[in-house]
Amino acid sequence: MEKWLDPQTVAIWILVVLTVIAILAVSFVKLVRINYKRRIEHKLKESRLQLEYQQNLIESGIVVQEEERIRIAADLHDSLIGKLTILRLKNQSEYNFEHMDVLLGEAIDEARRISHDLSPPMLEFIDLHQLLEDIIAPWKKYLKLLFYTDIKTAVVFKQDLKLQIARVLQEIVTNIYKHSGASEVVINLKITNENLILIVTDNGQGFDPVKAKKGIGLKNIELRMLYLRGTYKIKSSKKGSTTIIALNHLHFSN
Repeated sequence: MEKWLDPQTVAIWILVVLTVIAILAVSFVKLVRINYKRRIEHKLKESRLQLEYQQNLIESGIVVQEEERIRIAADLHDSLIGKLTILRLKNQSEYNFEHMDVLLGEAIDEARRISHDLSPPMLEFIDLHQLLEDIIAPWKKYLKLLFYTDIKTAVVFKQDLKLQIARVLQEIVTNIYKHSGASEVVINLKITNENLILIVTDNGQGFDPVKAKKGIGLKNIELRMLYLRGTYKIKSSKKGSTTIIALNHLHFSN
């Protein structure tokens, strides 16, 4: 009988094979557990980062709200109340109908502007593109603004979405005016059956989006887009900047 056919030798080979299989099985189980553990740790790390990120956005939102209150209070005190005080003094010292009428008109315009900033009028009944046109209208004194629409379907948006998009556009145009040195801004609004896309392009000097993200303005935009479950992207160069806002509007349609 061949030696390898010896029962004892066969038993040894079977034992070796079983041992190897057992080692491979244990190694495979350990590798699976290690991989699973790493995936869990990675997900936990992502969750922690996401929570920290959202916490920072919430804190930024609180700061933005406080700054907005301060700005509105300053508008009331420096602009509207200032004009009314001058009007009162003029009325007490010398009455000039034409001058008084001009001052009253300016005071009414200031009150209307502040009221519009707080809550756009007829928000429930106005279409989104009309609201955005109203939002950018005051800026036409300082910038060449071109507004184009591509509305594929008639959608009745909830007030909340219209207000948030209007605030986002307001923030973008404000940042362009304050920081970019641009003279022209092109705004494109596209609405399809499911998506809403807003693209704002300027011919300014550009900026570093990474550094800009630390500012209150972009954090305010980011906070609003997080609320709307949308996304935004900024492309910037020395020839200008482009901000792209995109979201699925089905959750915010009536």
